[in-house]
Amino acid sequence: MSYPLLTLITISKDDPAGLSATLASTELLRASGCVEHIVVDGDGSARAVVMAASCGWIRQVGTGIGGAFNEGLRAAHGEWAWFLNGGDRLDSRLSPEFLFELLCRSQADVIIGATTYEGESAQQPHPLPMEQWPPVQPWIPHPSSLVRRQLFTQFGSFDERYSIVMDYEWWLRALSSRVTVDVLSVPFAVFARGGLSQRPESMELIVQERDDAIRRHQHSIGRAVFSTAYHVGRMWLSACFSRRIQRIDQRQRSV
Repeated sequence: MSYPLLTLITISKDDPAGLSATLASTELLRASGCVEHIVVDGDGSARAVVMAASCGWIRQVGTGIGGAFNEGLRAAHGEWAWFLNGGDRLDSRLSPEFLFELLCRSQADVIIGATTYEGESAQQPHPLPMEQWPPVQPWIPHPSSLVRRQLFTQFGSFDERYSIVMDYEWWLRALSSRVTVDVLSVPFAVFARGGLSQRPESMELIVQERDDAIRRHQHSIGRAVFSTAYHVGRMWLSACFSRRIQRIDQRQRSV
């Protein structure tokens, strides 16, 4: 039995128009035959839209965004998983041929592309490399991040105790270990506005959940920071002493 290269997982609730836009944007990928698209339907309203697009449909059994993500993961078969929520779209500038070549040839465990907000033309910039790791600042755009599915076996699925920052907590958990990440400036997705994480009334809960996730993973974050500082310091000392040794060697030769 052959398995698909990529599984797209979309969660949707009471937003058939947004879901239709998402499915329309993935049509070319699905036509390749090596992509499956699974929709986790939070209220049962999306079945007709999903069936019309010939995608996989799951009526969510549990509750919450994290639970919906996990139900999609349990049904996935692809080597890579891509979470593209209802309303979010693939960027039309992303070539399917480029994406498939990238997924087939990449040695990374995670590939993070660029995101554009709906209604804007400019991509959201990634932070500077020194500000990316460990990912304490929640900069990783989930609509533009592709993850090898085996990482969810290795590090566990999304923690359903979180209402909003379950993806952020998972990044802290997984990327504090030796996971290889490719960060690209290639546009991957268009992020729909108006989601739960963008609403003003959600800000207090987001801060609470983010701080809780950081407290839970403070030891692994600290180790990652120390490791980075140690390696940078070692390289700096090596470079400094290397220059001195070269000068001493040159002096001895000239005597």
